[in-house]
Amino acid sequence: MSTKSVVELCAQAQELEQDAARYPDERGEILLEAAHQWNRAGQVDQAIALLHEVLTLGGEDAGFARLSLADICFEQGADSDAWGHLRALEEMEPASLGPAELVGELLERRGEYEAALHWFDRAVEAMDVTALPKPGAGPSLAAMPLFGRQRCRAKLGLPVDDLDRAADIAEDNRREFADRLDRFAAASRAAKESRPSEVQMLVWQRAEQQAAGQQWPDVFAADVLREYADIEEQLRKIADDPHITKINLVLGSVPGFAEYLRDNGGDPAQESVRLAYAEQAVTQGRLISWPPGRNELCWCGSARKYKKCCGAPTTAR
Repeated sequence: MSTKSVVELCAQAQELEQDAARYPDERGEILLEAAHQWNRAGQVDQAIALLHEVLTLGGEDAGFARLSLADICFEQGADSDAWGHLRALEEMEPASLGPAELVGELLERRGEYEAALHWFDRAVEAMDVTALPKPGAGPSLAAMPLFGRQRCRAKLGLPVDDLDRAADIAEDNRREFADRLDRFAAASRAAKESRPSEVQMLVWQRAEQQAAGQQWPDVFAADVLREYADIEEQLRKIADDPHITKINLVLGSVPGFAEYLRDNGGDPAQESVRLAYAEQAVTQGRLISWPPGRNELCWCGSARKYKKCCGAPTTAR
């Protein structure tokens, strides 16, 4: 890593520590981000100190701190200490088991497939069974731990079960969503001669996505994972096109979509119907410009600043 990169990472970590003081309600989450930057900069002791501070705050942030400490210990060859942190994490209350999936991924990378499977199973058990993937429902909250569980079971030679088949459905949904984004990008490129300077994309902010999942469960997932990161990545690719000077996001509305279907009919699962609704939403002014300012609220509706949500440097893959 270059000296300049280290300096930049240290500056980002210091800025995050200052943010943690300004936003006490988000202190644990922000300190986790600061610890990550210190660790990337090679300042491991400072990262560890912040992570121990997060442990004292308790809650789910403390769970993520345990995970990060275990990861650092593994990197330093202190395997016994790493496993100690994971045992402590397992003894925490179920509400603090948010990092279970990430523990599974960490152990899977190390080739600890039995232990990884145990954590992937814990992640799946913590989910509402209604979050399991349904055909055609889009990316699912259950998808990533299901994928990890399926990979580990395959490595261990275990027979296919119902959750493995659910993982296959989730993969089909993920591919369908990715194909839809690719089609949108292709359509945008094809249309740039007639409208070279502006593109529009229909999106559903988080609250609307959840409401849509309740209204049309076979079409929309009530909870999604990484869908917004996928959209952000696609938007950045579109923005790289020198012909594009403006990108607008059309904000889907559950009441508006329901009214459109009542007035016009059509299957909400069909992309052509959703796109026709998007045209109506534009006329109603449900339009925002992308990207928002770094300190403005994120377009996805998370109520977080864009720079700390979809606009974070690590968002696009």
